[in-house]
Amino acid sequence: MFNMREKGILEYDQIEDLHRSRHDATLMNKGSPALYQLNTEIKYIDGIDRKVRQLTYGRRDRNMQNRVILMVGETGAGKNTIINTMINYLLGVKFEDQEFYQITEETEEHFQTSAVTVYEVFVEENPTSLTIIDIQCTPGYANTEENEKDEEISEYLSRLFSDEDGIHYIDAVCFVMKASENRISDKELYIFHSVLSLFSRDIENNIVFLLTHSDGGRPTDALKAIKKAEIPCRRDEDKEPVHFLFNNRQKEKRDEQYEHMYRSAWEMGDESMNEFFTLLEEKNRKSVQMTLDVLNERRQLDACVSNLMDRINEKDLKLKELNQIQKALRQNRDKIERCKKVEFTVYRSFKEKVPIVNEWWWNRNATCCSVCLENCHEWECSSAIDASWCSVMKNSHCTVCPGKCHYSKHVRENKKYVTKVKEVEMTFDELKQEYERTGEKPETSFDKTKYEETRKEHKRNMKESEKKRKIEEKLISDLENIKNEKSILLREAYMTIMSLSKITLKLDSSSTLQHLDFLIPRLKEEEEDEWMKNLEDLRKTGEEQKNKGALRHVMDFFSYLTGKK
Repeated sequence: MFNMREKGILEYDQIEDLHRSRHDATLMNKGSPALYQLNTEIKYIDGIDRKVRQLTYGRRDRNMQNRVILMVGETGAGKNTIINTMINYLLGVKFEDQEFYQITEETEEHFQTSAVTVYEVFVEENPTSLTIIDIQCTPGYANTEENEKDEEISEYLSRLFSDEDGIHYIDAVCFVMKASENRISDKELYIFHSVLSLFSRDIENNIVFLLTHSDGGRPTDALKAIKKAEIPCRRDEDKEPVHFLFNNRQKEKRDEQYEHMYRSAWEMGDESMNEFFTLLEEKNRKSVQMTLDVLNERRQLDACVSNLMDRINEKDLKLKELNQIQKALRQNRDKIERCKKVEFTVYRSFKEKVPIVNEWWWNRNATCCSVCLENCHEWECSSAIDASWCSVMKNSHCTVCPGKCHYSKHVRENKKYVTKVKEVEMTFDELKQEYERTGEKPETSFDKTKYEETRKEHKRNMKESEKKRKIEEKLISDLENIKNEKSILLREAYMTIMSLSKITLKLDSSSTLQHLDFLIPRLKEEEEDEWMKNLEDLRKTGEEQKNKGALRHVMDFFSYLTGKK
């Protein structure tokens, strides 16, 4: 391109033709350098939700050698500039060209609508194409809605990785942070850990750091912060986190007096890109299949714990019902023995199927068992076409409901079961019909009136005593069944979380820690000491990592939600 300083006396508006781009792009600013927006084809992978979008530049060529990079960083760290720097490197743009191309969109609407953006770049002159997965970590990421954001990112990545035209492998996971940071912020640490918890253990050697706003010197502060935070990543021969330096001044207006500074910044970025793409040449790419396994295990764990909470709630309601009936029977013992009808109030629990309202789109449908009357998969049951495709199904049978019923007994719709309580005025006879099996009365064979009257009175008294015993036995039996179901679900939740711990890179996402906090006291009730200790060890490890960041309030928030003190 023509150098602006060589134009001499040419007026700025007389050389507009010199700003014609060598690439398919729209001029945004005529400055030095000229700023161009690449013209891209936009596609939404997730349909009407429009949360996972794909921007493609150039003619897609599947025969090109493709490199896939996942980019994560806090807003303000310079992630967009890094992405655009990669694109300019791929386009072959030089400092002397006085050009800078950008593919990212930094509008407020973009941050509000897209959770994941996939950039695809195909350049005819370059044998390597580039795919960048940009996870949008907006300022609201690390607040009280963080668990919902975890689920949202998890769901969108799952869709992206499982879609036929989606992403099936990753070459590098890049964490973007400022080179001058002497500590990783609470929000930054939360973002890094949330993303790490979505990946399997085999991705660790693909994790590198892109350090922005660098002066070219050794990023001592940033490296200390990374080590202190114990973030798993690729290490060099000196056991240092692998990192690359960038200045982020590529598109600033260049003052001729400071040309050397801008040139130095550009050359540092070029050198870092050379090293980074050389690293990508290694045969180190990882399939996302194990990551999909991690995401699926998390869904099964969420469904199992959700069902377990329902079982515990049902047990509490049954226990309350038993206490009320026993109290009523004690208060009316004499009346019952005299066979008088006694009315009393019983608080009864029952299940009702209701529409799902005011939920995020991924929680709008639930998979429910029509036999067990259970919500088998209530949360994040969004991607399944019907009940047979639901992630809680294994070998055509449900892994959650008590009967482990066939998927054909399940319905996936915008409804779920809820447990409600109502007051019922009942007589003792009505209780008997509900809680006791009835049979034919034995015939009387005695003739003496006095003996018969005595026998009948005794029989009545014994019969009333038996009624009371059977009522209590039925409720106690119900409680025992619920307890057994709870034990089975506890075992399944424990096995799932231990399986997850073996394949996931990080077991400290906010949702997983919440499940641990819920499960540990329940295992204590079951006297499963070994299981309880194993989960306590996992929680301790997760808390140690999280306490270095901003997730202490997550645990308090969950305690508030569950009523656990």
